[in-house]
Amino acid sequence: MDHLSLSKQFNSVAYDLVNNSTTIGLNIPSLKDEEILRRIVFSRFYYSLYHKCLAHDSDLSSRTGPGIHAIMLDKIKNSNDRKLYQVFNKTLNLRIWADYKFDKSPHSLNVNLNTLKSDVWSIVNRKNISC
Repeated sequence: MDHLSLSKQFNSVAYDLVNNSTTIGLNIPSLKDEEILRRIVFSRFYYSLYHKCLAHDSDLSSRTGPGIHAIMLDKIKNSNDRKLYQVFNKTLNLRIWADYKFDKSPHSLNVNLNTLKSDVWSIVNRKNISC
């Protein structure tokens, strides 16, 4: 699987989780917990954007290690694509909370999932992006 395919797959999973959260919660008891569902959605949306950027930037895709996230954020910030930077930075911060924080962050729990879903979807479906 390549970066672009992975980006679209991660986005589809998160998109479906947001759209079908009630049904999923009924069928998968562990996903009834809103916080757990959000943690999964935030992580998948972030990695959807992350792999989208890797698919469009050969310099980034050749790098490895944890520092790539900060390098990617800087490149996006310098690309002057305001919407991409705003959404990427937001999902990065939400993903950090989702994967590493143990608090019930009011900010994270109040994020409008439908707005986030729409923002990420619009970027993942762009033909090209500048990272």
